[in-house]
Amino acid sequence: MEILEVYNNYSSLGINSRPITEGQEFDMVSEFIDFRKASFKSNSKKQLAIFVETKINDAYPDVVFAEYNPCCYSRWNRARNTISTTDLKLLHYIYSRKNVTSQKMIRELSTQYKILLHSLEALMDAQLIVRQDGYWIVPNRDDIFGIKRIEAVEAKIGKWDVVMQQAIINKAFASESFVLSKRKREPNAEVVQRISSFGIGIYLYNSKQFSCHTPASRNRFPSNYNSLYLNECIGRILNS
Repeated sequence: MEILEVYNNYSSLGINSRPITEGQEFDMVSEFIDFRKASFKSNSKKQLAIFVETKINDAYPDVVFAEYNPCCYSRWNRARNTISTTDLKLLHYIYSRKNVTSQKMIRELSTQYKILLHSLEALMDAQLIVRQDGYWIVPNRDDIFGIKRIEAVEAKIGKWDVVMQQAIINKAFASESFVLSKRKREPNAEVVQRISSFGIGIYLYNSKQFSCHTPASRNRFPSNYNSLYLNECIGRILNS
């Protein structure tokens, strides 16, 4: 299967992107994408989707690499194509707590019963949740969610503080968050320590090759409902 590249070509599926700003930074991102594509080794259980400037919540990460198992999308339920952000927030809540009652959801989420019922029905139609012994659960958790790793990368020519703030935002949905910078020399130790203290990794580019200067810490997946959103995006694309 070919690598999925997502940029402004799936808006009909509700996957939106912003216009690309041409310049040195995007040139570097494009070369980094080519580098990652060349080094990625796919197999029947591991494929790659690349999201460029894709809207995730209210942000537009420069590039997101999502590794996924295509087998998990083979029995796609078309009702999943219409799942809303509200539905995904509820799905993540149920997923993270494993067993929860409707009463507890109303109390902890401070939501109205009518709104809760609408989302529960949507998730049931999509076959993402079931009710057992009075508790809502996500069955077959490993089979429903095909994404196994999400790596977000923010690129800047310099401006460490700016790119670090954007990378911190990306940690909310990514299993790993990196910054990418073009440098002739390694950044100083203070900069590296400050970025690493947030669990963010550093990629460097010296105009000839890319290198991982500092690895990122691994966050649990799904980190929040936007992790699930990317999972659903891949399912919609594969089954469109």
